[in-house]
Amino acid sequence: MSILYALIALAILVTIHEGGHFLAAKLMGVYVEKFSIGFGPKLFSFKYKETEYIFALIPLGGYVKMKAENPSDENSGAEDEFESKKWWQKVIIAFAGPFANFLLAVFLLIISAWIGKTYQDQVPVIGRILSKSENIFKLNDKILAVNDFKVRGWNDIINKTNDDKINHYTILRNNKKIDISSDINKKFWYENILPKADAIIGDVAPGLPAYSAGLQSGDKICAIDSVKINSWYEMRALIINNPKNKINLTIERNGTFFNKEVDLQTNVMDNSKIIGITQKLPIKIVEKFGIISGIRFGLLSSIGYTIAYYQGLGKLIMKPSSIKDNVGGPVMLYSISKQTAKKGFDAIISLFSSISLMLMVMNLLPIPILDGGQILFYTIEGIIRKPLNVKVQVALQNVGLLLLLSLMVFAFYNDFSKLFIRHNSIIKTESTIK
Repeated sequence: MSILYALIALAILVTIHEGGHFLAAKLMGVYVEKFSIGFGPKLFSFKYKETEYIFALIPLGGYVKMKAENPSDENSGAEDEFESKKWWQKVIIAFAGPFANFLLAVFLLIISAWIGKTYQDQVPVIGRILSKSENIFKLNDKILAVNDFKVRGWNDIINKTNDDKINHYTILRNNKKIDISSDINKKFWYENILPKADAIIGDVAPGLPAYSAGLQSGDKICAIDSVKINSWYEMRALIINNPKNKINLTIERNGTFFNKEVDLQTNVMDNSKIIGITQKLPIKIVEKFGIISGIRFGLLSSIGYTIAYYQGLGKLIMKPSSIKDNVGGPVMLYSISKQTAKKGFDAIISLFSSISLMLMVMNLLPIPILDGGQILFYTIEGIIRKPLNVKVQVALQNVGLLLLLSLMVFAFYNDFSKLFIRHNSIIKTESTIK
């Protein structure tokens, strides 16, 4: 059933994407011959007006077939043919698919904000004080309230602290309530006071070293290369700046201790070392947005995610050697979806919106056969005042198709090899524990 849900979700994303092309083509007066959801063998179809609507077996793609769309198609010069349209009209039609994915992401994030977003947070207990300039708070102080606002999680402390004003805190210290007033600001909290955080794994990122090593949510990391770990911060420091390629972890799982060797991978964003885990955040907070704030959240979040995706893609392109470690396909996507489903409906919606944005980003790459490549062709057409030579277009599209197919094969191979390694690692760990 999980696989079925994932396929349905993917089919919806494809429908929205191709629907964008379809509507733009209709708006520009292009005759649309076929509108297919999925590819491969036809399951069923029906015709409405001039368009045949097709539902195909494999829901990993789709297409809109327009009259005289391809360079090799016979072009009679009729007004309703795609090739008869101006270059900027073709750009709009090509861009409409990815833009539809962007609008879907905005819509989904708005809906998730309105129904209530679930945030995970650390307990509001002080676990580390970096600055000696303030002697107001102590380790293990539990913050109960800030400026008469009841604290739910760690982020509430920072959000309710006022800058340039005296702030009032109610804390629990040694089972006694104490009221404290201080002028420390948000920046001080961010930089100098950290929450109590045990080295317990929250999520394991599919495809990364911890995943391949068989680590699981709830595992507690007790030592790295025999160095005892007392907090998440100590564990993180021993990983991100580690000069080695592998580390040996001592892990506690359900009261049993075992050792696990884990590869270290370089993070393309900042060149630090990672293994692909997040810390466990025990506090769950549901926050509902108003109509205007929800719309603002959906729009700004979509823009922010898009920028982040392009930044990550740029880093990946600048460092080709890291592509192997960062490319995943449908199997990894399914693993992420299954992991996200446990966090609630709003998390599923947010993941769905992220995938929609990734589809937009990938489709806008200037690779022939993708929308970005077509936009490039039509832009060149606008500059040189005539379409590119048909043979050149066909040759470039064949190269683009070969590149895309190679990437898909590599992604599937990468997925299954990592899945196989993880499966073997889990079996080996279970046999060791027993």
